[in-house]
Amino acid sequence: MIAVLAFLALPLGYLVRNCLAAYLAFGLAFAHVYTFQTVNLVMEWVNGADAAFPQSSSSQLLDGTLGYFAFTSIIYAAGLALVAAGQHLRTRRDRRRTVTELDAVR
Repeated sequence: MIAVLAFLALPLGYLVRNCLAAYLAFGLAFAHVYTFQTVNLVMEWVNGADAAFPQSSSSQLLDGTLGYFAFTSIIYAAGLALVAAGQHLRTRRDRRRTVTELDAVR
């Protein structure tokens, strides 16, 4: 679910004119989806599934909870980068529109 939300970050950055509002909207949507995904994974873990949070030894640092945190943090950073890319595309498009053609002096 979080990866799908990251793909919606580029259109969000492109369509929302205010940069702060675009980042805030992505952050709120990410927090909402992250909460429900984490609750879903914890409920599955309580019922005996260990695919999301496998038992890890001390030698495997990125297994279990730390791996989940690292993965979602990378997805969050990629989403923020896509919001910034959408904002950049929008400003390039707006800048191209504001260029006026001047007639040659006769």
